[in-house]
Amino acid sequence: MPTNVIMPALGVAQQTGTLLKWLKAEGQSVTKGEPLMEIETDKATVEIEAAASGVLSRVTAKAGDEVPVGQTIALILAPGELAPQSPHPSPLPKGEGITQGHPLPQGEGRGEGRATTTTTTMRDLSTAPSGGRILASPKAKRIAKERGIELSSLRGSGPEGTILAADVQRAANENVARPAASTAPGLLPLTPMRRIVGQRMTQSKQSAPHFYISMDIDMTAVTKLRNEAKDRGDESIPSINDFILQAAARALKDLPSMNSSFTEQGIQQHADINIGVAVALEEGLVVPVIRNADKLSLSELAKQSRALADKAQNKRLFPLDYEGGTFTVSNLGMLGVDSFIAIINPPQCAILAVGRVAPRVVTDGDGIEIKSIMTATLSADHRIVDGASAARFLRQVKQALETPAV
Repeated sequence: MPTNVIMPALGVAQQTGTLLKWLKAEGQSVTKGEPLMEIETDKATVEIEAAASGVLSRVTAKAGDEVPVGQTIALILAPGELAPQSPHPSPLPKGEGITQGHPLPQGEGRGEGRATTTTTTMRDLSTAPSGGRILASPKAKRIAKERGIELSSLRGSGPEGTILAADVQRAANENVARPAASTAPGLLPLTPMRRIVGQRMTQSKQSAPHFYISMDIDMTAVTKLRNEAKDRGDESIPSINDFILQAAARALKDLPSMNSSFTEQGIQQHADINIGVAVALEEGLVVPVIRNADKLSLSELAKQSRALADKAQNKRLFPLDYEGGTFTVSNLGMLGVDSFIAIINPPQCAILAVGRVAPRVVTDGDGIEIKSIMTATLSADHRIVDGASAARFLRQVKQALETPAV
């Protein structure tokens, strides 16, 4: 029997995934376990491995297509096996709101059809310019409105020709690939990841009253420890960010109000300290999570943060890698940034933004010295955290970094 290649679900709430590219061409041999395709969800870009060995056949999705979770997009045939005469029926898209098992009344045309019985149908009948009506899911209608696409210009791929979100997305991608003369140059479509980041950051700024505090931190001792490790030829040398993660984890353990979330029922203090590490990718921002960071040694933190960063860059993150964070550290020091202010990652109540470690002239008693200084800025949700609590947290991070214990 052929093996179906489907659009996988990488998260509980995921309804669709975007096929970025096939890593094998139709007709090529594939081996079970080797990368077969690259997909993008609203949170990550991931390589998907082949579930079986054989020949890739009957590819029905192309790069840029948004495909409902569970839909078959290709087959893997065993050597000598022939594809079935007709394609396997694909599952109806999750979240599209298409009525299942309730056909239109007999004799009613596409323009006048309505759902029978008292079962509610969520299929949307949108008015066409001619005065007739076309079938489209609510999600397809929403995307079409956002992208300025006329539903009447599309051919639906759903039941009874219903227009699905994937149909609208495909048309949007084609419009971008062949922009009209009036289209602004350089216009790019939002990736699912970029779209969800925008939505979450807008939600955060609108719902959480942010306030910010900053401190300069003397990183001379940390720099000395790292240089000593290099001189010894240590196999693994903790990064500046690893020391920051360790300091933040210890401060969160002592100040649990900083490891909390706002809910309508009250403030939820989290039992586990799971620190997210912001990683910038070309297609957007992803925040893999180091779980129980307060229980890890510096070397263990370094190992996990490096592994997660590699997985993010190589597009191998899975939901368990980026869900459940209770606090976030965002570091732009490697890009030469001195300081910046970050937006809280909901439902967390705070995020620590750190800049580069650079030599600065500082006063020391009656004299001056050149020290390695880093500016750290804490963004906090005033519904949960007040200024004094935030200041104590940042002061504790500062003390831990100025007197590090390996």
